[in-house]
Amino acid sequence: MIVVAILAALAAASAVFLLVFELLATRRKNLARRNTRRRLGVVGEQEHTSGGWFAFVSKTPLGTLIKKREAEKLEASYERDLPALLEVVALGMQAGMGFDQAFALYTERFDSPLARCCAESLAIWSKGLITRDEGMRALADRVATASFRHFTSSALRALRFGAPMTQLLLSLAQEVQKEYQASRQELVAKAPVKMLLPTGVLILPAMLLLVMGPIMLDMLRKMG
Repeated sequence: MIVVAILAALAAASAVFLLVFELLATRRKNLARRNTRRRLGVVGEQEHTSGGWFAFVSKTPLGTLIKKREAEKLEASYERDLPALLEVVALGMQAGMGFDQAFALYTERFDSPLARCCAESLAIWSKGLITRDEGMRALADRVATASFRHFTSSALRALRFGAPMTQLLLSLAQEVQKEYQASRQELVAKAPVKMLLPTGVLILPAMLLLVMGPIMLDMLRKMG
């Protein structure tokens, strides 16, 4: 009975962890939508409300860890989608489009976190609220990856001096793709090492209790 109770407790703890993870992921998506609405000047009544439960969980070490993992996943998605952005812009400009038209073509044809960020920034500078240079720099600060900063600085420099961009963007796309594949291979190589901690903390104690529990209960019964 003791072994069953301990296993049930471990299962309940895992379920609670997954529930908290889903709640924080939902909270992050809602905050991203609200930030987008603020940037576009659309603010509703719900913009000023915040859940006490989410606020409490987000301040715990578990909430901090989940936030860090979510930020890493978002950054990885940016790096994964950046080569497509570079190729679409390069091919669009090669076909005779302007930079803004090629940039808009990517935002219209793709649905990803990077495409949504680009669409929001493009909508702002297309309305004349800020200049394109300011919009690109703000977008680079929002995405906050080294590859995207390199893209924005190279694009702004080429646009300012009228330099050809097609070959530059295609070369940068290949470079970013290679860097992303190398980072994924590094994560795969580290996966077995990272699995040691949950294996040692969650699985091994349960297995020891499952094996040693009946023996210990039998010994206690004989001693009693």
